[in-house]
Amino acid sequence: MSTTGFRRSEPTEFLKYVVRTKGQNTGVEIHFNGVNFFNLKDKIDLSKITQHLTLVRKTAYRVPEFVFTDALSSVKSLYFLIHCKLELKHSFYEKATRRDAWFNVKSSMELLGIGKSTLLFHMTIIDMSDDEILASTLIKMTKVDSTTRRSSNFSDSFLAKHARFAQIGTSKLPPFKLMKAPEDSFNHQFVIRPSDTDANGHTSNSIYAMLCLDCADLAASKYDFFKRFSGDFEKPRLIERYFAKECGEGDTVNAVVWEHMHSTTMLHFQLLKDSVLLFQADIDFYPRDNILSKL
Repeated sequence: MSTTGFRRSEPTEFLKYVVRTKGQNTGVEIHFNGVNFFNLKDKIDLSKITQHLTLVRKTAYRVPEFVFTDALSSVKSLYFLIHCKLELKHSFYEKATRRDAWFNVKSSMELLGIGKSTLLFHMTIIDMSDDEILASTLIKMTKVDSTTRRSSNFSDSFLAKHARFAQIGTSKLPPFKLMKAPEDSFNHQFVIRPSDTDANGHTSNSIYAMLCLDCADLAASKYDFFKRFSGDFEKPRLIERYFAKECGEGDTVNAVVWEHMHSTTMLHFQLLKDSVLLFQADIDFYPRDNILSKL
């Protein structure tokens, strides 16, 4: 095990990474002091969780001992997030109800498997005060040729070097099932703002989910659209997201939401540009507090 550290521009956070070996796998654990996951209403902010996990990913990429580092050596390759499944524990929300609940966390990332052109990672956010898992996620990334912007397979030498991961593959996160939105779905249009984009000029991953939640909140509060839904919009439990295409500043995106056929706490979402699918998500929410107390 080896450790080192570096300071970010924010004076409230000091990052220390720990390279740890679990069996045959090497993972990276990063310690954060004073992390703020709240929005202006003192509620858990999904976009801040996504941004935190992105910071963990980018930090892990810089750790020489991380098994994935050699995949970044080619300047002709990019790695895009295409599929992820995020679970937020109810204790996360319980702890966040305290105004002073700024978290000291250790967030980890480890490689689980390798496909022909994809990588599967597991990530966690753990409260350092009691070692309780607050959130965990599976993410699948695909290797893309930087010139053609198309999927690109790993070399035989790379797969041979990491044969133990190639044998496992990425099937633990199976292909996302694309859905057809019913005709009576709720629709609302959003325009992508400059602040919604990343350094590459593309809409940030965290923005897609926030547009979906804004659409659902609008459907419920202004139009009383949902008939059976009994979940709490401020408390997502399980979020499965599929990224199909990119969009950027100034693009008009049509957000679509509809209720799950059987579950009263799950909603389906799609984002489209000119009728072309950009993003799809299934979000299962915790029941509203008055319902949860009866369970």
